[in-house]
Amino acid sequence: LLVSIVKRNAGRPRPAVTMMLDGYADAPDQFSFPSGHSSAALSVAISIAVLFPAIAVPVLCLAVLTGVSRVVIGVHYPGDVVAGQLISILIAALVFR
Repeated sequence: LLVSIVKRNAGRPRPAVTMMLDGYADAPDQFSFPSGHSSAALSVAISIAVLFPAIAVPVLCLAVLTGVSRVVIGVHYPGDVVAGQLISILIAALVFR
């Protein structure tokens, strides 16, 4: 919910639009900041890591790679990914304290 609110209010266009490039994938919507996929992946990974600490490292690595992939395919800027992941960390800190 927080990602959607920030995304709609920030209204930052995606890299493919501002740089007039073709991305490797179709963007799910027109706004880039913050990355919803990165936020969702890290939220799930943190939850799994808390419940199953033995697999925390690989699951968290996969979540980070999800963020990297969003930049590589051209649908997000690096800052979008970091912002989405920071939102997940903030929410997790509130939920799992």
